[in-house]
Amino acid sequence: MYTTDRGMPIKSMPVVYMRRAKARDMASIVEILQGAKKYLKEQGLDQWQGEYPNLDTVQKDMDHHQAFVLVVDDQVAGYAAAFEGEDPLYTALEDGNWLVDGHDYASLHRVAMSDKYRGQRLAPRFMTALISYFYAQGARDFRIDTHPGNLPMQKVITNNGFEKRGTVHMQEGDNISTARWAYQLLIQD
Repeated sequence: MYTTDRGMPIKSMPVVYMRRAKARDMASIVEILQGAKKYLKEQGLDQWQGEYPNLDTVQKDMDHHQAFVLVVDDQVAGYAAAFEGEDPLYTALEDGNWLVDGHDYASLHRVAMSDKYRGQRLAPRFMTALISYFYAQGARDFRIDTHPGNLPMQKVITNNGFEKRGTVHMQEGDNISTARWAYQLLIQD
């Protein structure tokens, strides 16, 4: 432990970074998603109240190199799936339009934080890390969606510069609302 010149302990800041998910992260990721499902249910939302997302979803994300984790002091604190290229979910936008058409954009999905880190303002940092990573890869157009009632995620999205562009519908399960508000962020060089 480090101390000041007066002998007082110096509290170190936690190390926070994003990286691609690894197989050893699977249990932590599934736990994060299960916690997120519970949290959404407590909010009265039907988002993620079926089988999706699950172990198979995460495995597919990993197989396609689309799985990312936020790490805090060597602990997996958040999960997201992200990729570049056309996303079938975003091809049928209703009640609005994309600022630019085309297939060259980065899609962000399944952004979730561990219950252990909720309230620490890490979700915005995770979003910034995802945007920065894909920006460095050449992406300038970013898309994301969330449930119309998911106010915490809407705040994270809009505080990162995204604008609501319309509605999309996803396949999530029987008796679950499929409407999701779709957002877009364009970054100019």
